[in-house]
Amino acid sequence: MQKRYEDVVLFCPEVKTGGPEALHQLAHQINQHGGSAHLAYYAPFSRVEIEDGLLRCHAEASPMPAQYAQYQPRPLTELRPGPGTLLIFPEPLYHLAAVAGVRYQRALWWLSVDNAPAALLHNQVIQKQFFDDPELMHFYQSDYARHFLCAAGASAYAPLSDYTDQDFIHQSLIPSANPAIGARPNRICYFPNKGAALAAAFIEAADRFRCGIEFVPIKDMTKPQVRECLFSTRLYIDFGNHPGKDRVPREAAAAGAVLLLHQAGAGGHYLDHPLPREYLFTAADIGSGRLHGLVNDILDNPELHWEHQRVYRDGILREYERFDLETRTLFFTGC
Repeated sequence: MQKRYEDVVLFCPEVKTGGPEALHQLAHQINQHGGSAHLAYYAPFSRVEIEDGLLRCHAEASPMPAQYAQYQPRPLTELRPGPGTLLIFPEPLYHLAAVAGVRYQRALWWLSVDNAPAALLHNQVIQKQFFDDPELMHFYQSDYARHFLCAAGASAYAPLSDYTDQDFIHQSLIPSANPAIGARPNRICYFPNKGAALAAAFIEAADRFRCGIEFVPIKDMTKPQVRECLFSTRLYIDFGNHPGKDRVPREAAAAGAVLLLHQAGAGGHYLDHPLPREYLFTAADIGSGRLHGLVNDILDNPELHWEHQRVYRDGILREYERFDLETRTLFFTGC
């Protein structure tokens, strides 16, 4: 394979969430195939500056290389971007991707939609100027983002997904480490800070639940602790708004739990989360008690509902191969 770009620079915020992990996955995959990809970390520990055509990253104090060590990140120190350089920005840095007339190539990776600046989402003048740029490439992580780009009139866009942490995948294939759904306790895991109002309303209606349910909030946990929690739960409920194709629902499914999703954002797109419609819920379903009834039925008949989500789990097992194909197609030739 031949490199399409001499250098690829991925601008990465210093937060430990799904988006930065995807950025590290992409840089790692490019480098694994013989490309040259570096991460330009920014805020709050690092800063990036461009002066006299020279791109510098001051990231000596960044915690990110240690946090994502499994992806063997190469932090950027200094680079003079040229025609063979591709700079990839996450959607919060759209204003940097919008700079036209430069010597390097530009792309925006839509790792979410709802987290983009409001001006880009709602200002029609800014939208037209931005999406009419024929030299700006857009990558989309979710089908939710693809729909947005299509409606916005983006000139060029292509799929670039991510993949579920392979530790979840490997553990799911070990029977002794992946208890059968029927052998798990009546435990429900959820993120208390994702869709907090919906989660609170659901849990407060205690009279609608069958007896013996344990609620485990995923909060202040390390990644190994989250993995241990998900491999021991019968049901994971995500109350969030799904600005992109979130990781935790996929991790929960890979860990063998039955999944329920708030039907919002990417949570309402079948290609992002290919679940039967019955496993999606709205705020109205909480108010009416429908969601509580479904939860009770899942806890009483876990094997049945687990089998209904087999297509979703099987797709998660193939995410790495799909991502590798996308990477080779977009960043290399002759593959």
